[in-house]
Parts: sequence; C-alpha cells; structure tokens
Amino acid sequence: MKVVFTSLFKRGLGGGTGRVAHEMARYFAAHHDVVLICPAAKTGLYEDDSGLKVFGVRSAGQGEFRMPALSGRTVSEIFDFLDTFGPGVIHAHDPALMGLIGQIWAKMNLVPFVHTSHVLPSKIFDFGAADALDVKLLQSSLGASVTRQVLLDFYENCDAIIALNRPALEALRQFGYKGRIFVIPNGRDLQQYQICRNANVASQEKTLTFIGYISDRKNQAYLLEMLRHLPGNYRLQIIGKPLNLEYSQGLEDFCEEHGLDNVEFTGRVAYEEIPSYLEETHVFVSASKMEVQSLVVMEALASGTPVVGLSNETIDELVSLEVGCWLPKDAHPQAFARCVEHLCTLPQPEYDRMCANARDRVRGLDWSNVIALTVEAYHVLLGERPEITQEGEGKLADLVSFLSSGEVAEILTGKISVSGGVIGETARLCLGNALLAKVKAVRRVPQSTWLLAGLTILVSLVSYLFMKYVKMKPLKKM
Repeated sequence: MKVVFTSLFKRGLGGGTGRVAHEMARYFAAHHDVVLICPAAKTGLYEDDSGLKVFGVRSAGQGEFRMPALSGRTVSEIFDFLDTFGPGVIHAHDPALMGLIGQIWAKMNLVPFVHTSHVLPSKIFDFGAADALDVKLLQSSLGASVTRQVLLDFYENCDAIIALNRPALEALRQFGYKGRIFVIPNGRDLQQYQICRNANVASQEKTLTFIGYISDRKNQAYLLEMLRHLPGNYRLQIIGKPLNLEYSQGLEDFCEEHGLDNVEFTGRVAYEEIPSYLEETHVFVSASKMEVQSLVVMEALASGTPVVGLSNETIDELVSLEVGCWLPKDAHPQAFARCVEHLCTLPQPEYDRMCANARDRVRGLDWSNVIALTVEAYHVLLGERPEITQEGEGKLADLVSFLSSGEVAEILTGKISVSGGVIGETARLCLGNALLAKVKAVRRVPQSTWLLAGLTILVSLVSYLFMKYVKMKPLKKM
C-alpha cells in the first residue's frame, strides 16, 4: 500500500502530535511504501537518518513550529510529487497547511483522505497553539468563529476522521462532524518501556515525575502545591520545556518563596532517555486540565510506573485504583498528596502487582496493533472508492467559469486560457477529454475549500517571510 502522511512539525518538534506523526510514518514504512510531507530546510524528496522517505517543504521559524512557504510553485511541486507517487491513501495529522493541500489533491483524485484528530476541536487553541504562535486574534471571538468554520470545512472533506478514544469521538460529534469516525488510539513502542525495573519503595528518597510542556494547561502549579503536603524526602522532577516564560518563571518563584528545594526543572530531555527517568520514578503525577490521549501517561504505565492524576480525557480512560489513583478535577492538593504517599509506602509485593497491572493496562497500544487497526480502516475506505471516469459531458463554459473564480485552482491544475466570451463546440473538442477530466477533478473540491487554500497560501508566505527575516523570541512573554 502507498500512503502519504502529512505533519506540521519537523522531527523532534510539536510535542505528542509531532512524535506520533513521525513514528507512525516510520512504523508504517516497515511494511508499506510511505512518504511523510513535513517542514524542512528546503523543498524536495529525501530520506532522513532513519531511512524514512520525506518530502520536505521549505520552512522558517523558531521553537516548536516552523511555517512552510506554500508558494504557488511549492504547491505545484507537492502536487507533481503526489501525481508521480500515486498514493492510495493520504493521512493528515493536522487540519491545515500541508494537510489541506493533501486533502485537495485527494479530493480531486478520489483518493481516501484520513485525518487523526489530536485535539478537541472546540478547544483547539487550549492545546498550546496560541502560546506557541502568540497570535491574540486566535483567542478572540472572531478567531474562534473563523476557526470553527475552517475546521468544519476541513472535516467535511475528510473521508474519515480517527478519534483517539470515546471522549474524542464525542467531541467531534458535538462540534458538528457527521461523517465516518474510526476510534484508534495513539501507538507507542512498548518494548523499550516494558524492560524498565520497578522502583524500590524501601528507598529513603521518593521520586515523583512529570513530563510535558510547562504550561497552564499542564498545571504544574498544582503539583508544586501538592508537594507542600508531602514529607521532605519526596522529590519532584519536572521534565519539559516552557511554552510560556511568565508561567515557567512563576513556578520557580513559587518554589523559592516556599522553600521547595526538592523540585528539579530538568528542561527538555531526549526522548531516548525518558525510560531511564521513569525507571527511577515511584509515581508519575499529572494534574493536566485537558489531554486527549497523553503519550507520557501511556509511557509511564508501560514502564510499570503507577500514575496519580486529576480527571481528564486520558486519566479517565487509563487510570484506576489497579494502576494508581484517579482524582476529580477539583480535588484538593492535599488529597492528591495522600494518594501519592499511599502508593509510595505500599509493601514491595503489592507495589509490584500494581506495576504489572500498569503494563497490562496499555499492552494493546503497541504500534504493531495500532498500525493493523489503521490498515483495516484504510481498506474499508478503499473498498468504497469510486472509479474516476473520463466523461466528456457537461457544460464546459460553466466549468471554465468555475475555474476563473479561484486563482488557486489554476495554480494546482495548470493554466487554462480561453479566448472569446463563448466556448463553442470546436473549442470544446480541441480541449479534449483530458482537460475535461482535470476540470471535473477541480469541481470535486468545494469553492469554499479553494478559497481557504488561497488564503492558506497567502498567510503561509507572509508568515514564512516574517519568521525568516524578523528576529523572533522563541518564547512569548504575556
């Protein structure tokens, strides 16, 4: 099977969404012909150091997000590549930029288009995008209204959306999406975590760990308050980079003010080193306000580390008394601390049983299982794929008129010049069935999507130039 994945993030960037996109492409490539379209230093096809085929799109910027330069020429190059490669499925991890361009090509060529929703659509900017991009308009009522319409348009052009769990499915339905949904979780390479040893509960120092961006949504302030209710031999390590300098500085100021010298801010740690940190962790702690499906919670459980967390989409799905402790969103930090202390003082055999339960809880989330489920979903869509016909009927004048309503359509399908105000029979025959087929392909894409594509090209170019030539701070100060 030939599959093209698209991602807004370079390898190693974009948090869980970026990691899943690159890992899924790499694991798929073991048994299928795969290309990943994502930001890069220059536009073109290459292989990364893992051997994955990547079609890079020239991008600029700092921090987690790099803006691609989607000029007319670049979009044409993407379309030329897709025409040559001929994917059977296009799978986008983000509902914008390269994902939108891939969706248009898929729509024109009647190729199944799948999107994995990594966020709750009605709360998309609560997942860090506003912090990362520092665009106040995104959080305004106008920005929310425009975003909703853009997302609905994108969703309506999907042949299917993958929801990571039941809460994600329900959120998509509540948002207004009525199309096909497959429920398929994120995948992990469980083997590298399942070899971790269990922590020793008899050790004097108890280690608590949080992994993730430092941000208000991740709610590390709650964890610091919780630590004040634990004995001094409990140590909290917070692994991750700040999305917001002011919030991060506030956490450090809190520690200094309250004498919390048992907190360590490690900064970002290489992904390959995470298992060694989890191996020394007695309890993984999470107070995140919102998580569709947290990779680090899955990894903690896979390593045999009990989890204590406040209710959110992931904690509700994966955490119970068998693997740790679930608490309601409004639980007092002292109640959280009591749960942590209880787990850290269990007899070793009882703690070990909980560690085994944790590994069992996520056993089905290995990439091998997730890839198999995804392939099944692809086959369902491919089985329903209509054939492209070379029909020459219809009013060519109407079709050419439609094309003239959007310059983007001309960019993506080739320039069409028509002389005179009326298209006669002779002109129609000269244009031929090939052109008619191309024009019919254009008509498969709604005019609103062409308009959005034109706006996307304009915004991406302006943003690319700004991020390339204007010195920007990697983090914002509110």
